Amino acid sequence: MTEKKEMILEEMTFNEFEFQYALGTLSFEDLLIIAQKSISKDILTFLSKHSEWYVRCYVAKNTCTPSKVIAYLSYDKEKTVRCFVADNPYTPKNVLTYLSYDKSPDVRFYVGGNKSTPTKALARLSNDKVADVKYNVSINPNNPKRNRKNND
Repeated sequence: MTEKKEMILEEMTFNEFEFQYALGTLSFEDLLIIAQKSISKDILTFLSKHSEWYVRCYVAKNTCTPSKVIAYLSYDKEKTVRCFVADNPYTPKNVLTYLSYDKSPDVRFYVGGNKSTPTKALARLSNDKVADVKYNVSINPNNPKRNRKNND
């Protein structure tokens, strides 16, 4: 894909996107680029409901995705989407707290490593039954136990 086409996709308005989408002129690769790089809240909201989980992952990863959309994606049936939500540095604290209880250790791993995760959630995850989750919490710079150890 050319740099020029990528730039056009990034700067597409919702009306342009909606028109191209309805015509079927956007490839799967185009949708991934738009989901990853778009700053349009309307486009990101639209793509958050896409049937392909891979597209939803890119929406969850996008730091311009609105908080309400991030919250919506935190309930996604596909754990990989929830992992991307948990890893996004702009995921709201209440969503990270919710995901800290996720049944998937992979999701909890990313919550434990997110610098925005509230300290209460980090404290709970530091006692997780999965070693990788506990390790990721232990290296999180906002983990109060880690900071206490470094100050001793």
